[in-house]
Amino acid sequence: MRKCTLVILLIFLLSSTVYAEDVTGIDTEPLTQGLSEDAADLLPEYASDGTLDFWDSLKNIFFGSFLSIKDSYVSALKLCAILLGLATLCAVAQISSHQYVDAITIAGALGITVAVASTFQSMIGLAIQTVEDITNYSACLLPVMASATVMSGGVASGSALYAGTVMFSQLLLQLISKLLIPGVFIYLLIAMAEAALSSEMLSEIREFIGWLISKTLRIIMYIFIGYMSITGVISGTSDAATLKATKAAVSGMIPVVGNIVSDASESLIASAMILKSSVGIFGMLAVIAICLVPFLTVGTHYLMLKVTAAVSGTVGLKPHVKLIKSFSTAMGYLLAMCGACALLLLISTVCFLKVVQ
Repeated sequence: MRKCTLVILLIFLLSSTVYAEDVTGIDTEPLTQGLSEDAADLLPEYASDGTLDFWDSLKNIFFGSFLSIKDSYVSALKLCAILLGLATLCAVAQISSHQYVDAITIAGALGITVAVASTFQSMIGLAIQTVEDITNYSACLLPVMASATVMSGGVASGSALYAGTVMFSQLLLQLISKLLIPGVFIYLLIAMAEAALSSEMLSEIREFIGWLISKTLRIIMYIFIGYMSITGVISGTSDAATLKATKAAVSGMIPVVGNIVSDASESLIASAMILKSSVGIFGMLAVIAICLVPFLTVGTHYLMLKVTAAVSGTVGLKPHVKLIKSFSTAMGYLLAMCGACALLLLISTVCFLKVVQ
């Protein structure tokens, strides 16, 4: 009895007061490192209770992005007015002078190319920068998502999804920088030569290059989606069976406290799932914040060039109208490249969120 009393007194003397701290939400600072100031400003902060309204945050990102590209609207309108003026002027000049039809066609093609060149070069630079930003951010987001997935029991799923996303994102980045962007330049050069020379052979070559660019992007995305779907199903089933077997083994092998350890592991897995969901939602918002402003900027010029091509078709010469359409199509290819990279990371994030639920 005396020994028990001494032990109890000794425990009280050695113990210190411990205060519990209620920590809610996640620290978003590591997930915003490397982002541009514009993208970081669009992202929301977690509330004091650790909640984040996804749809409200998405709405704020959209409104903020639309407000930040006001200058793009103005520049796109100016460009379209210049192109429409050049197309109309060349058409009027050809009607007035039938002797210099070829010279007017060549001069008009050169004038349209010069008018679009600076804007198009800036759009190409913006698309390349956006693709690089998304790829760099994936290097920050994906390891966190993979670690949270492994902690929640998805050992096979986390590894397979991470490896697949990194492989396809790097492949897409290399294809865009080494093949597709140079292909867009070649596409535009051939379109200019086609407008100046009115050559059907050049038209066929231009269409083939455009087909090659679009099909390359589609094939990469189809293979990626197929890989993620098959990998998610197979590894998810394997992880679920492994988790079930592990819980049963722990519960049966450890006497007395086996059930307690099994229940504790379920609590830890549930906490890891909450962390994974929080990081995944914030990561999806970050990807949208990175790509939305460039996407809207390039998309605005794409739509305005489409409208200009349609309007100039009523007054302009056929070679010049085709050249403007070719510029709008090339702008669409840039838009598709940005969208493909963003979609790749968003799909992989959703796949991480769905495994081991």
